Amino acid sequence: MTMAEEKKDKGEGAKPKKEAPKKEVPKEEAQAPSGEKKNKKNKKINQMTLAEIEAKLGEIKQAQGGLASSYARQLMRRKRALGS
Repeated sequence: MTMAEEKKDKGEGAKPKKEAPKKEVPKEEAQAPSGEKKNKKNKKINQMTLAEIEAKLGEIKQAQGGLASSYARQLMRRKRALGS
């Protein structure tokens, strides 16, 4: 008998796999009140309104501590293009 066959017979080669705990996913995460929709996907800059751009710039300024990121610069460019 070879060593591989001996391991196979003893069961040393096969280790039992541990199953990862399954997370329960709620069907609807805290359904929003009527009239409100959750935006799971970020909007493209060229589809944002002026108010949305200003709100996003405010969020970025708080989160990143300034407007130096390329995303912030693109938002500012779009804001100027919209005329404000």
